[in-house]
Amino acid sequence: MNLPEQLFHWFEHRQTTLCHRQLLVITGQEEWTKNAAVTLLAKRNVKSVLWVGESQIAHETISVKNYRSKLGHEYDWVVLNCFSGFRANAAMALSGTIKAQGLMILLCPELDRWPEYDDPEKINRISFGFIDQDVHSQFFRYLSSSFTEDPSVAVCTKDLFSGSVASPDNMSAMLNFDQQNKAIEGITKVALGRRNRPLVITADRGRGKSSALGLAAAKLMIQGTKNICVTASHIGNTEQIFSHALRMLPKASATKNDIIYKDNTLSFKPVDQLLISQESINLVLVDEAASLPIHVLIKLASKFPRIVFSSTVHGYEGSGRGFEMRFIKQLSQLKPSFKRMHLSQPIRWHKNDTLEQFWFNTLFQSEQHSSKNIESINQPISCRHVSKVELINNKQLLRALFGLLIDAHYQTSQDDLQRLLDAPEIQCFILTRGSTLLGVAQIVEEGGDSFSEIAGNITDCNRRVKGHLVAQNIASSYNTVPFLLSRQWRISRIAIEPEHQRKGLGRQLVEYLEQQARQQHIKFLTASFGCNTDILKFWYTSGFSLAKLSVKPEVSSGEHSGIGIKSLTNEALEISENIFKEFYQEWLYQMDKNFQWISEDIIIQILRFESAADLGASTNVEILRQFALGKRTYSTCKRLLKEYLIVNPSCFLTLAIQEQNLLVAALLQNLTHKDLCAKFSLSGKKQIELALKVSFEKILLGQK
Repeated sequence: MNLPEQLFHWFEHRQTTLCHRQLLVITGQEEWTKNAAVTLLAKRNVKSVLWVGESQIAHETISVKNYRSKLGHEYDWVVLNCFSGFRANAAMALSGTIKAQGLMILLCPELDRWPEYDDPEKINRISFGFIDQDVHSQFFRYLSSSFTEDPSVAVCTKDLFSGSVASPDNMSAMLNFDQQNKAIEGITKVALGRRNRPLVITADRGRGKSSALGLAAAKLMIQGTKNICVTASHIGNTEQIFSHALRMLPKASATKNDIIYKDNTLSFKPVDQLLISQESINLVLVDEAASLPIHVLIKLASKFPRIVFSSTVHGYEGSGRGFEMRFIKQLSQLKPSFKRMHLSQPIRWHKNDTLEQFWFNTLFQSEQHSSKNIESINQPISCRHVSKVELINNKQLLRALFGLLIDAHYQTSQDDLQRLLDAPEIQCFILTRGSTLLGVAQIVEEGGDSFSEIAGNITDCNRRVKGHLVAQNIASSYNTVPFLLSRQWRISRIAIEPEHQRKGLGRQLVEYLEQQARQQHIKFLTASFGCNTDILKFWYTSGFSLAKLSVKPEVSSGEHSGIGIKSLTNEALEISENIFKEFYQEWLYQMDKNFQWISEDIIIQILRFESAADLGASTNVEILRQFALGKRTYSTCKRLLKEYLIVNPSCFLTLAIQEQNLLVAALLQNLTHKDLCAKFSLSGKKQIELALKVSFEKILLGQK
């Protein structure tokens, strides 16, 4: 096959010199690009190759949707056939599997035609009802320009080749193992030092955290540590740990799940088995911790006094940020003596690696928030819509906008950049002072006429379509077709610069969204969010009412997911009235069932903001006074006490936090005496009832 001569000179140069990993983009007709890649593979005699997408060769092949199965593996080349579909998450994550001196090869249409290409993965990025729109991909336009602007990226067409070999300087070429050695020391200290001092190791890919876990495990086994367990979301993720441990233990026996050296064992156990295991475990190693639910990580930290959490910062569809923002905060409260360590020195490739830098820069994963030089306070703050074309033409604004979304929301991933630029149902609105970006809101249009033929199938729970998260959830939960057929804007992200938060700017942005929505005849504003008291208060004070609360915590955040709705028309008010009523009745019913362990302050906040006027409770206050004075037993008036709290939630304000929480746990969540004693450090039934009497005495005195 004829290929540009310069391409072969480039390969020859790479083989005769120390060089960085690089990206090679082969563009043209699909068959030609695949044949070109096959020719290069044949001529280079590459040992380990991963081919992603449709292939005609015998090398290891996966579909792009299965990219996570190869994390933790290593390859000389990764070939990404973009004709089979492109996912930004996959491109970035798989780039981390490529060894030093290796190549990532992208096969794609001619760069000026790629934005018009009908990408097979588009169906996974665009919501039902919008997929048939003629979409010109601004993301592929942006990505193509990034190829040509980065001198480290080589581009090959049928007739031309452009690119130079990217070589590290002398300092970058020197591998430094100092951080990895300190990580090994830190892991052994967890196993042999004081208990209840977990270690959290974070790193980008290629920093040797998995090898550090394996080498430390081997070192401990040599010293006689009996039982070390490794856990992860998938056993395949731990391949490097076992490989490096075995390298240090040549006389050990090994199976797929464990290594045995003398009387010491390093074994893999799935998380669920580990949590119920009764065996004595000397050390637990949690690999790629960000891929596990936060509440599961907390359970592991609670159960095992000697545990190490290791995780990649990027590459888990945003959950890496959840790990940073949510898990670390909870772990610091549970185990205040925990230690942290971040590995920044690469050991699988050279420092300042050009492949890593290309994807980090292009997908804005290297952004670190810093205080902005805010312009004169006399300049007015303004809100406006920003189009996808403007974002592409103003990369500085795109970088600032997406960086703000990343910092503000733990689930913002690389794929979200693709959706932001390409999905027609997504729009962005910004809040600025002069040219300085202060805030951004991203909305997703949902519901509407596109559901006219299938609305009944959605509401009777027989069907789900792509997107329309809130529209489908609420319509099916409350069997309401009119809600599904109403056009609505879901506020999927809202972010304000940290130094300007709590100044009313978020509400100002929501007010502008409401104004724009009314002009476009949108009937509802909606939002889905992780429930904590600050976020709940924001949406309540912005005019939203709670319409749904998940019975289980959300995987990435460990918080219950709430749905808020704001009606914008009289027709919408009529539709939503029954939704809010049904939610509140169900929530009251579930308080002592599925919501027994939800935070008490969230329950109090919902009670305060939601209306109980229609409950028809006729509480006999005299009976409550008799209880408070010790004349009436707790068991004879528990129902009345509960109803009083529900109908008069403002009464909580007269009490201390601990007193409020005990009332909620005892009367609304109906915890057992045993659970109440454990949670509030009480001695028994008498002390519980005495505390409740004292609280009600304060409440009733406050009424006078």
